[in-house]
Amino acid sequence: MAFLTASQAADLTGKNRSTIIRAIEKGHLSATKDSFGHYLLDPAELERVYGTLQHVDARDDAKRQDAMAPNGAVLVREVELLREMLEQERRTNERDRAAHGEERRTWEEERAFLRAIVERRDEQLKLLTDQRDAEPRPSFWQRLLKRA
Repeated sequence: MAFLTASQAADLTGKNRSTIIRAIEKGHLSATKDSFGHYLLDPAELERVYGTLQHVDARDDAKRQDAMAPNGAVLVREVELLREMLEQERRTNERDRAAHGEERRTWEEERAFLRAIVERRDEQLKLLTDQRDAEPRPSFWQRLLKRA
């Protein structure tokens, strides 16, 4: 049969890995070491010390059944509370969306107003600095060659 690591042994016995390693170090459980220094355990040795090994799926099923144990009335009340919380969250989101739309309109109006101010300022600046569209003055060589 295949040997098990300390982690696998812990899963099958329902103990912690540290508990398995402590049992090995105290001599309660015999194990060998692999080339990496990890403990390898024989399943028969685990059964000798801890009794019948649990299958991992059986342990998970038992945990799930324990989790499902609450009374039906408790679950119904929890569902009701969750529905109330969901409805309250939806109402809050609707209010936020309405407020956001109004705020967005205000921002758009202010943005348009400021853009108009900037455009007027640019026009005034052009008039003050005389930035008319005029033909560029010919270079020295262009003037010299045209006269000749």
